[in-house]
This record gives sequence, structure tokens and C-alpha cells, in this order.
Amino acid sequence: MLIPALILSVVFSSMAFIVTKSNAKFILSGYNTMSEAQRAFVDIDAYLKFYKQFHLFLGLSVLAGMLLLEMVDKNLAGVFLGMYPLLAYLYFIVKSQKYFSEVKNQKVGNVIVVAVLIFAVGGVGYLFFNGLKNSEIQLNADNLEITGMYGEKIDRDKILGTKLVSELPEIKIRSNGFSAGDFRKGDFRTKDGKTVKLIVNNTEKPFLMLNTGEGEIYFSSTIQSSEDLMGRIEKWKKP
Repeated sequence: MLIPALILSVVFSSMAFIVTKSNAKFILSGYNTMSEAQRAFVDIDAYLKFYKQFHLFLGLSVLAGMLLLEMVDKNLAGVFLGMYPLLAYLYFIVKSQKYFSEVKNQKVGNVIVVAVLIFAVGGVGYLFFNGLKNSEIQLNADNLEITGMYGEKIDRDKILGTKLVSELPEIKIRSNGFSAGDFRKGDFRTKDGKTVKLIVNNTEKPFLMLNTGEGEIYFSSTIQSSEDLMGRIEKWKKP
């Protein structure tokens, strides 16, 4: 996750220098749609100073925060990268109000932006809350159930075999899933073009591989070892 953090750091830091007083009326969101009469009520010099300081701090703190948290807890680092910029911009929009307080109708637009950001924070928070929950394998009478995000039920006769593997397949892209820290959940495309499902809750080896009629599922749990899970499934499969 250091590469995404580095990209975000460069983008945020660059924004501090891209917007200037001479081009603000063309590219600064909100300000560029105002009339000249409305702009007269805005202390653009003070606002741009705040804008520059905020984006420089955000760019540096995203990278510094990721470097620190990667050494402590990769899962926490993933939450930080997803939530921190959203919360930072929520703060930025609220603090920016004082520079536009004299502009008519500007408050309504800012309220809408704040509401959207709050909704986004709630949505991303809910995603992390569910994604970072440990998934489990439950053996029912007729099917094997993988609980949690991107879980599924697999009929007994669809499980063609189980195997312990020391490594996950090389992943090229996430097709439809969740990825943060040690957690990988959903459909992923491998470098050889095959689509596999990962329900990985930690990176402890070996991983359990389920061969089903519809593809391969790679699984790991924070509660039970892959060896124990494989033993339980093999016993459960026997008539």
C-alpha cells in the first residue's frame, strides 16, 4: 500500500502549487463559477494560503502515516489510507466556510458537499468494518458455508478437493473485491489470466485451497489453522 500512499502524497502536495491567484478563477472549484461581484467578497489571498498549507500537510501526512503504520499494523494502515483523506477533506470544507461566508448561496452548496463527504466516510467505514471481519468456514448438512464479505455456500458435491498451498497465486488485478492490509476478499485475476476467489484473513501460511466446480477458492482464518480446517472438511466430505 506504500505505492498508493506515495501517489496520493504526490497528488495532494502538487495541488498546493497548481492553484494560484492568477488561475483560481479558472480552476478553483466553487470560486470559478462565481461572478466577479461574488468574488469581491472572498479574501482569496487568505484562502489560498490556507489551501496551500492544507494540501502540503495532507500530502506529507498521508505518506508519513502510512510509513509508520505499515511497521505497526498493516490492517490499520489500510483503514488509515481509506479514511484519512476523506476526514481531512471534511475538515477542509468546514474550515473553508469562513472565507466564503459573505457570498450568497455558497453555504447551500457547501452543506451538500459536507453531506456527501459524511455519506462517503460512513460508506467507507462500513466497508472496512465488514471487510476486516474474520471469515469462517461452517460445515452444514449439505453445504460448506464461507461467512462474511464475499462469502458463499458451496454444495458438498461441488467440492472436488482440498489442498494446502504455501503461496497465493500471483495476482494481476482485483476484479471485484476488497483488499486492505492482510485481508483479500473477492474475485481476483491472476497473471496467467485465471479468476480465483480469495477469502484471506491473514498471511499466515499455508493457505487452504478449495477446488470447486466453479473455480479455486483460497482461504485463511485468524481463528483456526488451515491444517485443522482441511482435516475437518475431509472428514465432513466422507459419506
